[in-house]
Amino acid sequence: MAPQPIHLDFHYDISCPFAYIASLRLPSLQHRHPTLQINYRPVLLGALYRATAAPQGAAGSASDTFNPTKRKVTSAAFPRTLARLGVAYREPPRHPLKTTRPLRLLYCVEGPDRVALTASLYRAYWVERRDVSDLSILKGIVENCDGLSPATKERLWSLLESGEFEGTEQRKALEQTTDLAVQRGAFGVPALWIQQEGRLYWGQDRLHFVEKALFALEKAQGGEEPVLEALIPRYAPVNQRRIPDGQEVKMEFWYDFSSPWAFLGWTQLARLQRTFGERLKIEMKPFLLGILFREIGAPNLPMAAVSEAKRKYSQLDHTDWTRWWNDINQQNGQPDKNIDFYWADIFPIRTPTVLRAVLVEPRLVETLFRACWERNQDMSSDDVLHSVIAEAGYDADKILEKANSPEIKQDLRRRTKEAKDTGICGVPSYRIFRRRAGQGEQDWKLASDIIWGQDEIVVVEDLIAGWDGKSRAVEAEGRGGRQTRNARL
Repeated sequence: MAPQPIHLDFHYDISCPFAYIASLRLPSLQHRHPTLQINYRPVLLGALYRATAAPQGAAGSASDTFNPTKRKVTSAAFPRTLARLGVAYREPPRHPLKTTRPLRLLYCVEGPDRVALTASLYRAYWVERRDVSDLSILKGIVENCDGLSPATKERLWSLLESGEFEGTEQRKALEQTTDLAVQRGAFGVPALWIQQEGRLYWGQDRLHFVEKALFALEKAQGGEEPVLEALIPRYAPVNQRRIPDGQEVKMEFWYDFSSPWAFLGWTQLARLQRTFGERLKIEMKPFLLGILFREIGAPNLPMAAVSEAKRKYSQLDHTDWTRWWNDINQQNGQPDKNIDFYWADIFPIRTPTVLRAVLVEPRLVETLFRACWERNQDMSSDDVLHSVIAEAGYDADKILEKANSPEIKQDLRRRTKEAKDTGICGVPSYRIFRRRAGQGEQDWKLASDIIWGQDEIVVVEDLIAGWDGKSRAVEAEGRGGRQTRNARL
């Protein structure tokens, strides 16, 4: 039997730069999965924000509510993403622009015509810096769209002239698709819905989860098993990751035990150490996240400050990452313990004493992380903490006595201040330093911005492997570990 087609709905708005990036990556995804049928289904991003009661988006951007420290970190991350993916980008002088007109125009065409017109609109907005809400500019975009036939161009030109491109049919289609995206759990774009799986994925940086799901559906029909680590674009192919000759690298890992995301990031440190060997030095940087949040103007519980739809998706996303890392561990021969994650019943976890304990005995990191996020221990309790430390074979009385000393308390305050002064906005965060092999501690040179989030570990790997932060990454096939330059992006 011939393989059955797989249907993927791509929900997007022309005003979103991340949806623009996703649109450039979808042709490669389609090329790697011939039975995949991608349906382009535009939505109104502002309406998604309103429907989900999102606190962000009041001024048209998801970063509206970011504190200055977080805005600085994410602002540095965006051009890094553009560079890695080789994306042409010039933000228009006014952003966001109203996109209701071009979105309705898209509902005047279907199939390949909609794909071609979408590409032209994205290029006009994000490369040519043109006002796509202007009728005369829309006419020019249609006229110069290479993927449209002369007859289609003439029909669209006529609709633009008469105003019928904003007719009842187009308005209704845009509204209904936006409502459908909300029903599917979308709170922003790009949102990608796999029909056979009945699952929504959010963000261009989650396309590897989409592709993993596609491989699973194909495998059920006799398809191949993917090499998961090869599904994400990389500076160096999976089997060629190494520190450049004659260099040593130091990676700072900033964390607090209170974060389930920091826990996931910590689980990958052993893999990084194995991958890059002894010339990679990992420096653990514990600090008190709650105090940092207070100092930089962030909510103490970030997930409490987002929409309910985004909060639900965040938990699903964490599950996706846990499975991702466990599956990679399985493919690599299970060198590490399986991640048996459990959402803590008592949250947020108060960690001042936990952090001070690890300052006294750094070898407790694994014990304490697993107690917080696998064993569901109430680590806010001194008695429970004492029991966990003693059970691990350490002198709990001695460690906790020293942990409560003025010197260790002052050390934790100093480290938290250092996190603020460094510009850390959350955990886990990473920084990369380089030096020539054999040089002294004073010779480390900062080689990266702050990399925030365990979902950016591939960027950390690229930087360790010598990426300059500017050159283009490698697009992977994901089959048998093969990777090829992606000329289609």
